[in-house]
Amino acid sequence: MYASSKTQFQYPWWAGNARFIDLSNTFIVAHVAQAALITLWVGVFTLFELVCYSPSAPMYEQGLILLPHLAAQGWGVGSNGEILDTYPYFVIGVVHAISAGVLGAGAWFHRNRLSPSLESEGGKAANFHFTWDDSGKLGFILGHHLIILGLGAILLVAKAMFFGGLYDATIGEVRLVTEPTLDIGAIASYRTHLFDVNNLEDLVGGHIYVAVLLLAGGIWHIVVPPFNWVKQRFLFSGDGILAYSLFGIALAGFAASYYCGFNSLAYPVEFYGPTLELKSAFLPFYYEPNPSMATGYTSRVWLANAHFYLAFFFLQGGLWHYQRAMGFDIGEQVRDWQRKFAEATGKLAVNYQKPFSSQPKSMLDVCYERPRSEPQPVLKFEQPFGSYDYCPSQGIETPSLTDINGIQTTLYQTKYHPRKIVFYQNSALTQARETFDRRTKVAKVAYGQPKKQLDAFNQPLDRVIYEPSQSQPN
Repeated sequence: MYASSKTQFQYPWWAGNARFIDLSNTFIVAHVAQAALITLWVGVFTLFELVCYSPSAPMYEQGLILLPHLAAQGWGVGSNGEILDTYPYFVIGVVHAISAGVLGAGAWFHRNRLSPSLESEGGKAANFHFTWDDSGKLGFILGHHLIILGLGAILLVAKAMFFGGLYDATIGEVRLVTEPTLDIGAIASYRTHLFDVNNLEDLVGGHIYVAVLLLAGGIWHIVVPPFNWVKQRFLFSGDGILAYSLFGIALAGFAASYYCGFNSLAYPVEFYGPTLELKSAFLPFYYEPNPSMATGYTSRVWLANAHFYLAFFFLQGGLWHYQRAMGFDIGEQVRDWQRKFAEATGKLAVNYQKPFSSQPKSMLDVCYERPRSEPQPVLKFEQPFGSYDYCPSQGIETPSLTDINGIQTTLYQTKYHPRKIVFYQNSALTQARETFDRRTKVAKVAYGQPKKQLDAFNQPLDRVIYEPSQSQPN
């Protein structure tokens, strides 16, 4: 999605968001429909994993990724990670599927009952109309997003403290977290080793602080417009906002991959398999130092790697849109390089005559030189072949293929002469007319060897002596 202008003719077919770059309501339709698809995938895939689940084998050996998340939240889990009841998983899958239908209905409502742009709508709906250069309105919309994320963090805290608790991998039981860590110093100490959290109190306490910060930040952005220094340092455009969004998703993806790969509290071993190690090479990847499966990989292995590489590509997408927001289009730059390269190579392109023999021969008496003159139309009338500079004049007789191949752009002769002959052409039109007889069409003398220039001073000059005048001034 580009922000350079609001026209659509300049965008390629795959830039789908360009169709509603200035249509605020259609933009909402696309995002609500995307949320519906994501929620539908979660619901349907949860039900699919539930059908495939077998209590006789650990979850991580069955390639499951959604059921382990639900088990880590304490749904239907007993001692040591034993799954006692799968009905909560069924309910959660159905709720997500129904929620997807609600979101889809919301997208349909915005698409069919509201105008493409909320600017023409009245009431509160008009408050959500935005343009990409309106920093205040973009901050207003950002505030609502942050509040929704804060509510999500609060839901996890509520589940841990009041609704059944979470699975504690350190003791192998599901328990309530009644005393989460609220010490700001203890929470801040994790800034240098964020992935080493090893108790539920610190985990839930961190989510409390995250929820508070998200809610406070959301309210701030709704009430207070961006400061001038923010407007000067941040890019308020379609590409700029999309770049920041992709950076945020990439950061979340990297964090999830590291937690999944190394942390056994948020990702218990009972549900995801043994923790991993990261091999830093040209292509970094997580691997299991002591494989627990004879064939295949545990859920932790491919889930951590999938998060890592998805986050990597999200990061590249953010960088791509950020450089576009900065005014630098690398695609146009590549096309410019290609045009310049084509121009440079086009000037050097030469048509070479095909050799009659592929065997190299020694021809030490061959002389090459650049043409000395440009052919004139008068001479071209008399010459039946195309080359005038690289072979001697043949008169009106057509040369054979053993002398020249008949191509006008031929650079090399097949019949070479042991001595170097320089031909020239008189440039004066009157001399050319005297040279040719137009009645007989027979070339008399078209070319000639350069004549030796006569010495203008071959006769001695009379000696002249200059003397001062003998007359005296009066």
